Amino acid sequence: MITVSREGVDLAERIQEVLDGVPVIYTMEKYLREGIRPIEGKIGECFGRLMADYDTIVCIMATGIVVRSIAPHLGHKSKDPGILVLDTAGKYVISLLSGHLGHANANAVKLAKRLGAEPVITTGTDVKGSMAVDVLAEKLGCVITDFTAAKNVTAEILDGRPVLIVDEAGCDFTGVVLPENLSLAAEDAAAVVLISEKAVPGGYAVPWVQLAPKKYAVGIGCRRDMAGERIIAAVKETFAGLGIHPLAIKFFATIGLKAGEPGIHEACDHFYAELKVIPDDFVKMVQGRFEGSDFVYKTTGLYAVSEPCGCVASGFGDCILEKQKCGGITLSVWQPLKN
Repeated sequence: MITVSREGVDLAERIQEVLDGVPVIYTMEKYLREGIRPIEGKIGECFGRLMADYDTIVCIMATGIVVRSIAPHLGHKSKDPGILVLDTAGKYVISLLSGHLGHANANAVKLAKRLGAEPVITTGTDVKGSMAVDVLAEKLGCVITDFTAAKNVTAEILDGRPVLIVDEAGCDFTGVVLPENLSLAAEDAAAVVLISEKAVPGGYAVPWVQLAPKKYAVGIGCRRDMAGERIIAAVKETFAGLGIHPLAIKFFATIGLKAGEPGIHEACDHFYAELKVIPDDFVKMVQGRFEGSDFVYKTTGLYAVSEPCGCVASGFGDCILEKQKCGGITLSVWQPLKN
């Protein structure tokens, strides 16, 4: 939470109470109290740092200040944090930015309920009680491969026209409540939501968007200070050969010695994937199943990295691509065991 007034600090502390003390509070130095952090430098610079470090930012101040402060730091809706804005009286909780993927809408409703305030939600699908493509993707554990296409299909959903879901990936729809015009059996569809992990899926004559299910684990090892662009290129080439969309990667898995490699973190960011660090003891438990290397042992104390890490990260799943050497990068691809 960030605020620039004494009344704002009062409200921030009240929010801390109703949210079990979780949010961190930032304010101007003259309003500091015990446990509250200072806004360092200009407020716009502070917002830049907070947006890089936090998933949700609650702003207790005028909306205009917030808009001007966050504007230089906005990236893409898939990565921007959720931004909420409250008046100092705590009457309204505005979902300002990243209402869906940043959970600002849901958090605004939650916070308003705790405070006895009024949530202000302006996204069209929420106002009409419908569902945007990005919300569907999140509920199904998928990622959107083209946000422009998603916008076009969401427009058809919002317009009340029939939109067909083609589920090639066999996703679990249990607990997912769909609006009447978005279904797995829509006739005369005006648009299509295709759920597929294919790298180059077939298209449709109507507006359509692909959702890629996040499920694959990539075991990765690399030379020290390997450039992120080289890792990203190697991953793209590897997945193109498999015919799988690289955005279907859920985890990059490596050992603790490589956990700080900037290039691996760049790849995680690029493919919207999580980094899993596999403890050495876990690697030692399974490394005997794979081809080892004395050179790797001298460097890491382990005989193999990519395949043991991918195996563990996938829940001891199926290897669909054994270790590939890509000029100082080793990759293996794994998927969870099928039910």
